[in-house]
Amino acid sequence: MTKEILTESDGNGQQVQQEAPAAEPVNRIGQQTKPDPFDPASLRLGQDFAASVGVKKVLTNVICRKPGRQEFVRVRPGEDWRLQTALLTDDVSRESYTVDRDLWIDLSDEIKPVVLFTTITRQGTLILWPCKLPSPDGRSNAWNDSALRAAELAERDWIKLSANMAAGMYDTFAATGSLSEPEWPEDLEFRDVLRLCFQGRHITSHDHPILRSLRGEV
Repeated sequence: MTKEILTESDGNGQQVQQEAPAAEPVNRIGQQTKPDPFDPASLRLGQDFAASVGVKKVLTNVICRKPGRQEFVRVRPGEDWRLQTALLTDDVSRESYTVDRDLWIDLSDEIKPVVLFTTITRQGTLILWPCKLPSPDGRSNAWNDSALRAAELAERDWIKLSANMAAGMYDTFAATGSLSEPEWPEDLEFRDVLRLCFQGRHITSHDHPILRSLRGEV
């Protein structure tokens, strides 16, 4: 099909030629046809799809755990983003539970004092990192002390932990590259992080299933 050439004046008496706008496709009898609605090019998502429809990631769950040995992490600075509390950890499922303060004395043999740090991985996964604190009698150990020091370093550097079994402590390694600063979730308070992490795992009475299991009742 030949292209139509239009000739018009440029305002100075000179004739200028240019291509006419492309016409709608026509069929064999000269009728215009509609674009194929199933043309892959018209259905393919663009790279800006999420921005164009206003999509954003919604945080629905937070895990309580120590960073993996291959994970670089950062800790969110500020006292508003950490909590010293007592956790009860089920050694079978490896799940941790928060406990009402009224039960701390009764469960003193089961709970451990920890500080929960708001932590994020390089992949943007938010976790609560529980670092054990010295026991009420003041006793601590190199494992706990080295983890607390690593969390402090992670406030300003990307770090990862590695268990040094010979030394009985964690070795801390800082990233050597120029990694970008972490992108913390917006519109989220620390109480929201706690709720997302421990929803369904907060002990309020001696009848809680995990306590009944520890007593051999279920």
